Amino acid sequence: MNPLVPGDAVLCSDGGNGYKDLAVARGLEHFVVGNKPGTRVAAGCHHIQNVNSLYARYSRFIEPFCGPATKNLNGYIRWLEVRLAGMSPAEIVRAS
Repeated sequence: MNPLVPGDAVLCSDGGNGYKDLAVARGLEHFVVGNKPGTRVAAGCHHIQNVNSLYARYSRFIEPFCGPATKNLNGYIRWLEVRLAGMSPAEIVRAS
């Protein structure tokens, strides 16, 4: 996880087994959200809905490609980031 998750990352979880230990082992700040009815946000800004929304957008985006090869995944994710940022094809070409 170390090369993929920066040291200042925040772990938001549903409080499932192992998350607390993982946060302690990796030195991550840990917020438990959604473990009680009506609690979907911790500390005013940390919530799981962002991750769920991003995953749903990614799934809709990647579906037409019928599972791209792992070696190309970074390119597809970058493509999705650009699309989510609302850049036009001309802006993408100028930026590269």
